[in-house]
Amino acid sequence: MKKSIGLALALTIIACGKAPDDETPPLDPVEENTAQTVAVRVLGVRASGPVRVQVAALELTVDGNALPSRIGGSEIDLGNDQNAWAVTTFDLPVDARKVGLRLKFQSEGIVERNGKSQLLDLSGPPVSLIADAAQIRKRGKVVLEIDIARSLVDRGEQVFMLPEFIVRY
Repeated sequence: MKKSIGLALALTIIACGKAPDDETPPLDPVEENTAQTVAVRVLGVRASGPVRVQVAALELTVDGNALPSRIGGSEIDLGNDQNAWAVTTFDLPVDARKVGLRLKFQSEGIVERNGKSQLLDLSGPPVSLIADAAQIRKRGKVVLEIDIARSLVDRGEQVFMLPEFIVRY
C-alpha cells in the first residue's frame, strides 16, 4: 500500500510539471529582451554668452518606424556648456539597429554677445541624424553637441543659427 501511495504521489508530481523543491530562479531585472530607456540631450559649446532656445519638435524613428516622443516646453540655454539639456527619453527596442532623430527649435530665440541681446532666427534647417543603436545602447543616451561659435551666422542686425554639431553617446 505504501508503494502505491508513493507511486501515485510521484506520478502526480510529474504530471503537474515540477516537484516542490524544484524552484525556478527569479527573472533578472535587466532582462535581455526588454527595451532600454534612452535619453536625448542637447549641449551647446563654444558660445560667448547665453543662447536661449526652445525645442519645438522632435521626430524619432527606429529602423524607419516612427516612435512617439514628448518634449518639454522649457527654455534651454545652449550658452551654458556645463549642462547637456534633456530633450526627451524613449524606449529603444532590443532589436533596433538605426535611430533617426530630427530636432526642430522654435523659430525665434535670444543670443547675448558682448552684453547685448539680439533676436536669434532659428527657422533654418533642423538638426537631423541617423545614429547607430548599438552605440546609443552602450551609454543609454545620445547627446547632440552644437558648436555655437560655428553655428551662428550674422547678417547685418540679424543672427541666424545653422546648426553645426557632432553626436556623442
